[in-house]
Amino acid sequence: MGVIPLLSGRASATSDGCRLCAEMSAPDAGLASIRPQLRHTAPLALAAAAGVLLAAIDRGPMGWLGLGLAAGIAACAIYVWSARRSLLRSAHAAHARELQELVEDADSRVELVVKQFEWAVGDVATLRRRLERAEATVRTLTERGREREHQSEQLVRQISRLRERLAEIAMAASLTQAGKESPPRPLFEAIYFMWGLHLDGPRARLELQTAANGESPTRVRVMDRDGQIVAVSGMAVVSLDGNIEFQVEPPLDLIADLDEGREINYAIEALADDEWKPVRLKDTGRRTRSVVDVEGRLSRVPAAPDVSRLSEAAHSRRSTLN
Repeated sequence: MGVIPLLSGRASATSDGCRLCAEMSAPDAGLASIRPQLRHTAPLALAAAAGVLLAAIDRGPMGWLGLGLAAGIAACAIYVWSARRSLLRSAHAAHARELQELVEDADSRVELVVKQFEWAVGDVATLRRRLERAEATVRTLTERGREREHQSEQLVRQISRLRERLAEIAMAASLTQAGKESPPRPLFEAIYFMWGLHLDGPRARLELQTAANGESPTRVRVMDRDGQIVAVSGMAVVSLDGNIEFQVEPPLDLIADLDEGREINYAIEALADDEWKPVRLKDTGRRTRSVVDVEGRLSRVPAAPDVSRLSEAAHSRRSTLN
């Protein structure tokens, strides 16, 4: 944006803010500009006066020459004066046009600044409205989150009370069934399994296998004397020979009793046709264990289980139970 400097004093009052006019109208500036003009015009004025004097004194050819010289000098002076007036008018017109252009440019710049300010004010108002909407949304979401958290806490408390109630009911049912001797199931309802043992470090798995038929079992579970479930198998797996296999990790004393051929103190049942049926076991003599070779590959090799370790673990379990 163009800036027009402010002038003070007499020059500002006489020239209406125009620096060129102020310089031209200043007394010192006028004297300085008249001196070179006097130097140029004084010889011409003296020559014209000499010509006029010569014409007045002599009526002959010299008088006419002096009169012609004076007329030529006067014509030149008139021409210069008129040319100077036209130059001043054109200079003032050009100066006025420049001032008008400066004023229009300044007005346009001021108008642009005002528009930018209005746009900035509008943007600030829009951002403020968006901020208010965002704050309202945050407050709403916070309140909903607190309500959901409160509901979740209530649900957790209700689930905890229901679990406690179910535990009490299960305990009461187990105590009631403990005093009653369950009638023996007929042997024709039992499902026969072939079993083997697999040792994987400190873990021992009981591998059960039965023939696949229309009433094939889907799960196997192990229960103690009190009817509590101590182990449940995963889903059935079909072997390469077409049989159904299960793997379960029962207590170590059960594995020790099976390995030594003693009577077990657990009940093993299989789920078939939505009914848990007793299981009869037959030993295959298969004993395997997991080994890792030098290349880090896991493989299974035949091996006899550490019966002493299983017996000690089973004895410690029985002592704990007793």
